[in-house]
Amino acid sequence: MGSFSAFNKKETINLDMLKEEPYADGNPNFWIETPAIQHPKAITELVFWDSSLILLLSKDKEMSRNLRNKFKKWKDLNEYNKKQNP
Repeated sequence: MGSFSAFNKKETINLDMLKEEPYADGNPNFWIETPAIQHPKAITELVFWDSSLILLLSKDKEMSRNLRNKFKKWKDLNEYNKKQNP
């Protein structure tokens, strides 16, 4: 498992100053009604589970739309979470 954060190339990030490192395994914040990107300055986060699941959280609407168009079996995480936790 792994969580990868993407930043605007003009953004400066000091990894030594991270209060909490983004993580995947055991992170309950993906399974809430409206999940959010873990790092406040990140524009996209990809979370990989052993090839069975990939989560995409993005502030970039065009990127999200492009990926949804390429992967026809995608599921909306917000909708999935609503069904799991009515």
